[in-house]
Amino acid sequence: WLLLQQPVRLDWAIYGSHAPFYMALDEKMYEKAGLDVSIGEGQGSATVAKIVGQGNDPIGFIDFTSTIRAVEQGIPLIAIGRVISNVMCIISHADAPIRAPNELEGKVVAYAPAESTGQMLAALLQQNNVDASKINVLNPATGAKNAVFLQGRAEAIPANVNVQVAQLEAQGAKLHYFLFSDFGVHMMNNGIVANANWVQQNRDAAKAFVHASLDAFKASKEDPEKAIDLLIKRVPQQARNKSVLRRQLELTFPSLETRSTKGRPFGLMADQDWQQTQHLLLKHGGLPKAVELSKLYTNEFVEL
Repeated sequence: WLLLQQPVRLDWAIYGSHAPFYMALDEKMYEKAGLDVSIGEGQGSATVAKIVGQGNDPIGFIDFTSTIRAVEQGIPLIAIGRVISNVMCIISHADAPIRAPNELEGKVVAYAPAESTGQMLAALLQQNNVDASKINVLNPATGAKNAVFLQGRAEAIPANVNVQVAQLEAQGAKLHYFLFSDFGVHMMNNGIVANANWVQQNRDAAKAFVHASLDAFKASKEDPEKAIDLLIKRVPQQARNKSVLRRQLELTFPSLETRSTKGRPFGLMADQDWQQTQHLLLKHGGLPKAVELSKLYTNEFVEL
């Protein structure tokens, strides 16, 4: 076996975008690549970045903004495969749709201060010359913004299209949403990140894991129903969430490429995407200083 029996650590409790990892596990895609893989749920990308950085789990599926922050702090992480980009969105009620950033003026918007979508809202407003002082911000506890929105106490929330849209629809909400990237704010989101020291010593395992995982994302796109069924087979308590998971997975597929990677191999990372993402963190996300791109990622393990 190339990879020790240490879990690959997801960013969060299970949502639909995770299904391809379970598909790779159940279809023995990892096993055929000589890997012995298990999957563990996470408690947020920032926490998982530390866990992978400490070498407790060699590989994580986390947000690249958390990766940049961790590397800037000296945590030994490196991104080895891009998966999801440009999923940040603004969700509003379908009967009072907010169609563009300038329509947020005079409205109540809810998010927790620590949320990446809340932090990046500033970038969306600035890019589109919106007066932030004209927006009424509610700061509910982390994880409570959906409830605030459903209760009608907020007219909009910043969110991730592949997570909250399906959750709210399942609660009966009729939604309108637009992507940050529709209005000039482009940033990468989740990808495959590894402990940098582990990668140095386990290049074959890193490459095998990236290939099998990216192949599973392609296979899930061909057969999303099967991908969700295999996730539920491995995690039976998720059966009650099946329709939400399926919708989350469907909403993941448009995010698998960026403007810079269109027509190029899936998983490949582009300097321009890292520069844009890092620039947004420097300007709006409190990142103290830029990190050299060569310290943040490598395309060595992606099928070119």
